[in-house]
Amino acid sequence: MSAFLRAVRDFALLVARIVIGVVLVAHGWHRWQVTGIAEQAGIIEAAGLPSASTLAWAVIAFELIGGLLLIFGLGTPLIGLGIALQNFAVAYLTKDGFYAHEDGWEYNVVLAVAGLLLMAHGSGRLGLDHLFIRPRDDGDGRLIDDRGLD
Repeated sequence: MSAFLRAVRDFALLVARIVIGVVLVAHGWHRWQVTGIAEQAGIIEAAGLPSASTLAWAVIAFELIGGLLLIFGLGTPLIGLGIALQNFAVAYLTKDGFYAHEDGWEYNVVLAVAGLLLMAHGSGRLGLDHLFIRPRDDGDGRLIDDRGLD
């Protein structure tokens, strides 16, 4: 049963990584090619953050490059942390209502929590992280090791 659950977890992480990665790339591309750097810098400046143009470029680069890395499962915990930090900051600094269609924070908090999950669980066995990072041993699922006790 534990092998089945591991397979389900790995598949779920794969789907989550791909979907979130595609969303990141799409948002980065939209910010860069459609909205434009000047408007993104204006939004950042209105939030009261310094170096708005540099920060706008950094956000776009993170979304484009981080999204691609996430799709392949490379650097997943670090990209997950970046997603969480970026989206919690956006929700805190620029959002007033709850619903996204009313310029609210719900969408950003959902992405932030998804980033936390990716940070905690990594890419799974179907990502390329395992080529560089040795996965921790999950053991046999028991809370107490009672092997050898009579």
